[in-house]
Amino acid sequence: MHKNWALIDLIKLSFYNKVNDNLIFEIIDKYDSYEEFINASLPPKLNLIFNQGELFRSRKIKPEIEAEKQLELAQKFNYKIISFWDDEYPNYLKHIYGPPPYIFVRGQLKKSDNECIAMVGTRRCSSYGKIQTERFAEYFAQRDIVVVSGLAFGIDTFAHKATIKAGGATYAVIASGLDCLSPSTMQKNADEIVDNGGAIISTFKIGTKALPAFFLLRNRIISGLSKGVIVMESRLKGGALNTARFARDQNREVYAVPGNISNETSQGTNKLIADSLSKLALSPEYVFNDLSFQSSLNTTISDIKVIEFQSKSEELIYNTITQDPLHIDEIINLTELDTSTVMVDLLNLEFRNLIRQTAGKQYYKI
Repeated sequence: MHKNWALIDLIKLSFYNKVNDNLIFEIIDKYDSYEEFINASLPPKLNLIFNQGELFRSRKIKPEIEAEKQLELAQKFNYKIISFWDDEYPNYLKHIYGPPPYIFVRGQLKKSDNECIAMVGTRRCSSYGKIQTERFAEYFAQRDIVVVSGLAFGIDTFAHKATIKAGGATYAVIASGLDCLSPSTMQKNADEIVDNGGAIISTFKIGTKALPAFFLLRNRIISGLSKGVIVMESRLKGGALNTARFARDQNREVYAVPGNISNETSQGTNKLIADSLSKLALSPEYVFNDLSFQSSLNTTISDIKVIEFQSKSEELIYNTITQDPLHIDEIINLTELDTSTVMVDLLNLEFRNLIRQTAGKQYYKI
């Protein structure tokens, strides 16, 4: 901690009414310890906020008691409370306007200088949004870039899961206390993130239930943790666009994945691009290089697949399939191959992880 302030003293301050994060930093910078602060003759601004000097008189909420409870609960649930002055506090988050003086963490944070990319989008995403999210997340995960998202259904969940599947670490920032996740599906996803070397992060005290206003606060932390934000898919209104706005305010790069102009789920991303509010996310490789990310992997991953096809029909089928899902009947019609050949070759291509199958016998290229 800074100077002679203890973590419990920092938490005590946050329990006083009208005390925001900026004021906490102001108090800690001005006074060498909590004891010095409570015994000081406060300036008019602080005197007014702390009820004309009646800082420790009877109140409905006792800051000392509540702060002790937070520490006890953190120990009970194996959560970490990391202050702004701790080595573990993420470097990128330190440099936003109004950084949280402390964060609650379940799981494991990477080194504080580890680079992160945020991937956000709509809850009700299309197959295209899902496919692109998995493609981007896998690429970054393989290069040891932490993927940050918000644990919501849709794009967030696909980003977390694809990162884990590719062997990477992912952070989920939530809009409630770490112990107040709901529904049960979200709790299960959080467990999976932690079990695979990632972390759940919150700025809200233990025991705090999510409220609509909290999601905006959550979004600014998602962007604050990250070197850049990719909006994978979004309608004209949505939380992902708020995250993009916060990212711009924090001098972070913003990218948007272009989508079908007829799709409602791509209207937000397409507008970001049209209004020059984001860069075009042409590919994960483009974003990686544009942000000057450095892979920590010992081996170089080739961005070009060298494929040895087992037959002419297999090569034809692979070249016919794109990153947009294509139904098996369309593949048969386009290749003019017989059904049995197509089915066998599709199975072989899928087994070698060159294509994937989605709902309704549709196939797309990885």
